[in-house]
Amino acid sequence: MSNPVSGLDGLARRLAAEFAPRLAQQAVDGAARDLATRLAPALGRPADIRAQGQARLVGTDDPAAVARETGTLARPADPWLAPVLAELRRSVTA
Repeated sequence: MSNPVSGLDGLARRLAAEFAPRLAQQAVDGAARDLATRLAPALGRPADIRAQGQARLVGTDDPAAVARETGTLARPADPWLAPVLAELRRSVTA
């Protein structure tokens, strides 16, 4: 007959409390870097990554890039963000 091991539930909780937040943050940072890398060619420059709490904002404040994405009264939109996000969604769900 085997000897039961006790305390594994407590150990699992302590390990999860220690490592889960760090692993989640690494995943968020990695996803932000991946998105920034995918955006750079369409944007024509490196994308900015800014921390906002535990989230990451990826994009640009460049007025010309924003105008290109959204269009103006004088010029129709030439999106660079929407196509990259669509491609990223396809690659994640595939």
